Amino acid sequence: MIEIRNTLDVESLRRLDGLRGASLRRIFGVNLDVRLMSEDVSLETDKATVTLWGDVDGLGDWEGFDGQYAVLNIADGIPNIYVASDLRAASTSDENSFFFHAGDRIQDISIVRERVRKDVTGETEWEYTTDSAVVFDLSGGVLAISKTAFDAEMLAVTFADSWEQLTIPPAGAFWFHWNEMGTEFVRSRELMSLDDLLEGLGS
Repeated sequence: MIEIRNTLDVESLRRLDGLRGASLRRIFGVNLDVRLMSEDVSLETDKATVTLWGDVDGLGDWEGFDGQYAVLNIADGIPNIYVASDLRAASTSDENSFFFHAGDRIQDISIVRERVRKDVTGETEWEYTTDSAVVFDLSGGVLAISKTAFDAEMLAVTFADSWEQLTIPPAGAFWFHWNEMGTEFVRSRELMSLDDLLEGLGS
């Protein structure tokens, strides 16, 4: 069986951990629009600014052909992923800024981890594991930043007043139209605490 992992590294998890206790000021992005979708999303807090952005990588040809797979990146500040002038304009302008839950404190952070497994005539051919969303537990609600698909850079921002109202669509649906006789794709997802992930990585 082939096992592929596309998950956040320890440095990214530590950057997220550094936001705990911070007060959210705004979210913004170079291309963040009213649909709250963009390849990049920056969180500005009273402690630091952290940016999440999507990218794609081939990750090898483990499916038997060259594919592309969404990779979630996390960096301090505003990384140089666009033309510098665009970055400066976005970081200082309110045009691409949203102030939902501004003033709320970030109390905890969790990661949504998804797995997709391909079984052929009862035998597992491969299993793909990826982190598909970061969820911030705020003092007055919940904020999620998630991949919109397993094969695209676009991220989606979702706000909710409570965990019960939060909906994060599964990102792995694009495999399932390939189902054919003897082949089954099995998907699962779990919400993992940042503390558990850091402990598991020895941090």
